[in-house]
Amino acid sequence: MKLGPTHPIVSLARRFERCFGKRAYAHLCLWTRLLEDPQLEPLQPLSADGALLTARGSDGTIDMRSGRPMLLVSSTSWTADEDFSILLAALKLYDAAATSQVVARSAGTAALPPLAVLITGKGPQREHYEQEIAQLGLQQVRIATAWLSAEDYPLLLGSADLGVSLHTSSSGLDLPMKVVDMLGCGTPVCAYRFSCIHELVTGANGLVFEDAGELARQIQDLAASQRSASDGRYQKLLEGAAAFRSVDWTTNYQRVLELF
Repeated sequence: MKLGPTHPIVSLARRFERCFGKRAYAHLCLWTRLLEDPQLEPLQPLSADGALLTARGSDGTIDMRSGRPMLLVSSTSWTADEDFSILLAALKLYDAAATSQVVARSAGTAALPPLAVLITGKGPQREHYEQEIAQLGLQQVRIATAWLSAEDYPLLLGSADLGVSLHTSSSGLDLPMKVVDMLGCGTPVCAYRFSCIHELVTGANGLVFEDAGELARQIQDLAASQRSASDGRYQKLLEGAAAFRSVDWTTNYQRVLELF
């Protein structure tokens, strides 16, 4: 919750940390749940044999299905902490650009692909945004909302071409776990810019944006790059996401402990 710096709870927390924080020789934050549950496994990208948007040829090579849409995913708790009007406005801009390029297909010029957008999560503002989505009247963009099980969620992320995070951080200091999930599945991310997001989204594995126009341009550029044999921008982000997930949770945890 964005209580603000003058809220009594925030003031109390500030005084507590000021008093006791400086007396510690080290600070370590972790979730006990991650250490206690032996069933927790690293997120994995979906195998090519199981993907809905790719196909394995008779010679074993993996190719995109002809004419498939670009799959974009986002997850949210549907609260005021995330302004989903930014994403909807960006999708309207993308739809206008893609619709205007439909004629180019018949002329043999590469056009922007259609978008399939799946927004996962549940929360108080979900119905409000679903009503907005129903009134958009988009032609080249299809948007669906869903609540996925813990088993299906990583499969969706592993199938996606691009993830979008609208997390803004009430403190400006906490990092969105949804971005960790997306990168952990090898999916590049477009994330809303705030003070510490660069610690996760580095430019090598994703992009940051400040408004709907910038997000729309990023989606358009990456969609075009993904379909181009000569434009390697999207491929570089895929490689960056793969590098991110090459360091698993246990390895990173051990590195942090060595600092103490």
